[in-house]
Amino acid sequence: MQDRVIKGLKIVSIIGGIFFAIVMGYSLFMLFTSVANDPDKFKVWLDGFGWFGKAVLVIMMGLQVLVAFLPGEIIELGAGVAYGTVEGMILCLIGAAIGSYIILILVKRYGVKLVEHFMSKEKINQLSFLKDEKKLNQLVFIIFFIPGTPKDFITYFAGLTSVKIWNFIGITTIARIPSVVTSTIAGDYLINQDYLMVAGIYLFTLIVSLGGLYLYNKIMSKHKGEIHHEDKCIDTSI
Repeated sequence: MQDRVIKGLKIVSIIGGIFFAIVMGYSLFMLFTSVANDPDKFKVWLDGFGWFGKAVLVIMMGLQVLVAFLPGEIIELGAGVAYGTVEGMILCLIGAAIGSYIILILVKRYGVKLVEHFMSKEKINQLSFLKDEKKLNQLVFIIFFIPGTPKDFITYFAGLTSVKIWNFIGITTIARIPSVVTSTIAGDYLINQDYLMVAGIYLFTLIVSLGGLYLYNKIMSKHKGEIHHEDKCIDTSI
């Protein structure tokens, strides 16, 4: 009976997660369309909330981090449109920090079962090198500093390690700055209808992101090889 209840709750949580992801995906698509087609309209929409508009943006960013596989650049672009480069960046970093905090608390409470909703067991095993406390902080900073890396998925995995929550949030918040600020700068130029500069910024970001992904894959391949070697040594000793 207990197994049936647990199975039922798991199914409900999966369905709820899928529904939430669809709603968030649609919302972000509408946000992107609104920002791209009429930046002024998006700014007016947020201004309509008054001072609470900034809180709305923070909440949107936090939700994006929670969903993990949805692109945060859209919200960051909107933040630049509505509040400019610096203030937009600060609001996005606050939202990302809140989302990260919630993820870490949930993962430390529910463990690997929660993480498996977002990552395969194979991927979790590939990231096991991050459990090394000597490497953890340095590698987390590098991964979050590099544009284009799966930062939010790494946050879910980090909850499985011995990482201190506020230490992790401090490191990742600083490391996120370059990737966030490029989007808010683009948003600032977009509201001023400087489309050439926006295109240039995103072309530069794309090139850097491709380089970042290459570097991230090199890091992953290196540590995957180390894990495979360790497993082989263990098997030989047995």
